[in-house]
Amino acid sequence: MYMSKVHIWVGINHDESNVFEKYFELDYSDPDIDIDDSEYNVCQFCKDIGERWYDEDLIGVFRTEELRNIKEFLGELSVSSEIGIEIQDTSKEKGFESINSMFYYMDPELVISDETKLYNKLTYIGVFDTDL
Repeated sequence: MYMSKVHIWVGINHDESNVFEKYFELDYSDPDIDIDDSEYNVCQFCKDIGERWYDEDLIGVFRTEELRNIKEFLGELSVSSEIGIEIQDTSKEKGFESINSMFYYMDPELVISDETKLYNKLTYIGVFDTDL
């Protein structure tokens, strides 16, 4: 299924908003440059996941100034309560109970090759089933 899996990253990122958001910025500056063109400016998120482009309709990015319990962020996801508990438990195992940032990407075919690196200073929690 097209959106049957969701990849989740959580953590604490205190970068300025424009720096945090630039990580996800796709390059639309020149309509004549195709994403396969060597001149195309690949965004850092794309580089980190090993792609040249991502579907902006499949990503969610959430950030607050203050730390909040991860439960508050989980309401943004279309997952069952059981999966929500699994995400919460996995986050706690990785040291995150309170966070200020989370992003997710819904792509069942995506394989994250480096689960230990930081992505925009956030930790990859894993891939989970969705309700969609």
